[in-house]
Amino acid sequence: MKTKLFFAATLLIASVACNKDECYECHYDGPNGEVELEGEYCGQEAEDMENMGFTATDGTVYVVHCGEH
Repeated sequence: MKTKLFFAATLLIASVACNKDECYECHYDGPNGEVELEGEYCGQEAEDMENMGFTATDGTVYVVHCGEH
């Protein structure tokens, strides 16, 4: 019984850990060097930042990098 309980608890912890979105700090390379974006971006939000980029006020779109890629 203890073995089954331990196994069930291990599976529960593993499933919770796998569902947690990882969060990253993001930046883009502007004309004057690297520019850090404020805050952290997690999961789909981080992917969207990398896929869509950052649009500056003048309409320029910069490639965004999140985490240690």
